[in-house]
Amino acid sequence: MPISMHKNILPKSKAIHCITLLFLFPVSAISQVSPPPTTILQELGFFLNDMLLISNKYVSPAAEAAVYQSTGSWYSSAKSLDLFEVDVSLHVNALTVSDAQKSFVVNDSDFTRLNIRDAQTAQVPTALGGETSVFYDFILGEDNYELQTFEGAKQQVFYYPYLQGSIGLWGQTELTLQYVPEVQIDDSGYQTFGGAIKHNISQYWLGDAPDSQALQVAVQVVYSLFDSKIFFDGFEITSTDPDQDALAVINSLTVDANAFTGQLIASKRINKFEFVGALAVSANQFTYTMGGEGDDFLGDKTFIDYLNDAFTALEDTNTMLRGNIGVNYHMHNWYLASNVTIGKFINTNLSIHYKL
Repeated sequence: MPISMHKNILPKSKAIHCITLLFLFPVSAISQVSPPPTTILQELGFFLNDMLLISNKYVSPAAEAAVYQSTGSWYSSAKSLDLFEVDVSLHVNALTVSDAQKSFVVNDSDFTRLNIRDAQTAQVPTALGGETSVFYDFILGEDNYELQTFEGAKQQVFYYPYLQGSIGLWGQTELTLQYVPEVQIDDSGYQTFGGAIKHNISQYWLGDAPDSQALQVAVQVVYSLFDSKIFFDGFEITSTDPDQDALAVINSLTVDANAFTGQLIASKRINKFEFVGALAVSANQFTYTMGGEGDDFLGDKTFIDYLNDAFTALEDTNTMLRGNIGVNYHMHNWYLASNVTIGKFINTNLSIHYKL
């Protein structure tokens, strides 16, 4: 059974480090003006720490989904291309979101500054979820504020098309490149690039001229950068005083997933059909950025800038282990390929290939 692992709890040391930076950055940023009261900085730090607790669970499913989408379709067979043979392919990638990835539970006792309105606990969306009516109340200085909890992209399936090319090198080694300029589909935007090296290891026991239907085995190393942007209806961090402008309006979340993946691939061809399976492990580094609008707050930085500074506490490296299965259908120089990644998410990739 494939396994995926992700750190869903903000490390305490990182949270403390983040709050320490929050005390330093605002002071240095506005030292040319008049220093704000220390209590405002403390309250801002406590508020952002609460936001990190929420954001960690909010962004984690989107980060894992980005890895599943960017690492599951770098091969179609364990058999390598002949020397300087080229394989050009058009792919369509589709990732299905389960109900378990759409929401999480928050408790009022978890927070320092935030209070869940009219409740002690609530179920709220992740970045892959939908709408919500849950609000948080909090105080900064002498002003009362409210925040509607983050909403998700409201999509059941995330998909995108892309082109990929491979070329056969010496020693039954194969180079694959992938690049997609930014494209927006429904409520999501994608941009990806990367490269992979695959080496056939069954040649060492099958010899140079194996049976065309012999079991082939290969190893592959992949680097990919998958930039996914999830757009949602803008929500406000605003004062309860209607005469005051909103602190911020947030309308997007960008997840940059840098992934190094190692794969063990096996394939066997039976007439026109080829059956493929793989076991993959990825080491991933995530970067998160909230997008939106906001006026300067405590100096020359917006409230969203402070929030994104605090998000650096969420950036960490993790590993994921998962399985892949697929089947290809060959027609002379053309073939159709399918690949399904199985784990916390189900990611399906369909492609058409032409060999030159």
